[in-house]
Amino acid sequence: MRDTLSRRAIAAALAASIALPAMMAPAFAQDFKGKTLVVGVWGGDIERLLRQNVVGPLEAETGAKVELVLGGTGDRLARIYAEKANPTMDIAFLNIYEAPQALKDGVVEAPDPKSPLYTEIWDGMNNGCYAMSLVGLGIAYNKKLVSSPPEWADMWKPEYKGKIAVASYPGSEGDGLLGVAARLAGKDEHDADAAFAKVSELKPIALTYTNLDEAFAMMDAGEVAMAPMISGYVLAALKQHPDIGFSFPKNPGPVLVRDMLCLVKNSPNPELAKKFAELALGVKNQTDYAEQLYFGPTNKNVKLPESVSADVIDTPEEVSSLLQLDWPYVITQRSDWTQRWNKDVLGQ
Repeated sequence: MRDTLSRRAIAAALAASIALPAMMAPAFAQDFKGKTLVVGVWGGDIERLLRQNVVGPLEAETGAKVELVLGGTGDRLARIYAEKANPTMDIAFLNIYEAPQALKDGVVEAPDPKSPLYTEIWDGMNNGCYAMSLVGLGIAYNKKLVSSPPEWADMWKPEYKGKIAVASYPGSEGDGLLGVAARLAGKDEHDADAAFAKVSELKPIALTYTNLDEAFAMMDAGEVAMAPMISGYVLAALKQHPDIGFSFPKNPGPVLVRDMLCLVKNSPNPELAKKFAELALGVKNQTDYAEQLYFGPTNKNVKLPESVSADVIDTPEEVSSLLQLDWPYVITQRSDWTQRWNKDVLGQ
């Protein structure tokens, strides 16, 4: 009788131990059921990968919903500043030059040095927010007009007069071009007169592009020889444009551009936001960013095939070789530079 009771007690205890995790899992999901995490981000392939690697798994794990608010960083910045006292957005994807200012202005949380979000990212990357991806400003070029991968100075050669395209300003491409031009003139971005004088030598500008399709169409037609562009977007599109190449110049090097994942300060769902960030900055999503978008990973645990690594920025050594602008200074000059760009570069 005693043995029978013991066996029954043991069986009951085992059943309870097995049932406990099953009971706890829905309880964890229940904690977030009915919650909606609001994330401001770009659309296109970035949206696609985030839905695949982050949104889907997070919703399945937590029971929460994730709303992606698509658009440019200007829209997101306007929203988080306007809602500073009572934010409705939890995460905002910003650029390398916007994140430090957003932190200074108290609209995003400072990166936590003790968090895995911080420690798994290469040292020196988390400026203002968490570093999401790495790309460089280089030169897209028409292979029929430019025989070998060009250096920055090649854009100023007489044979390419009137065949240089530039992105609309303000933007990273224009800031980078000004930084490069200043260095070709023996200065840097702190000397706006030297920078604008040098860029003005490229006039007449063949095209001010607002998207890659229009720039590539002009290149394929032979009307544009070269254009400063951000590496990831170009490399991902080159399969459809065999006559267009991309160059990472060496003197000076490509301009480092970095996308940042920012946790909005005092957001409605801080714990959910951290879980989103963990997945977004994780090995799976960062690997897909590199292999499909040609955006270099910031997570030091990512290991890429050599064929992929060759086309992305994926080591601290490569990052240190790139041209890094004084972005906090640049952002303070944006208003004045926009007026000068329109007048001195575009002649408006």
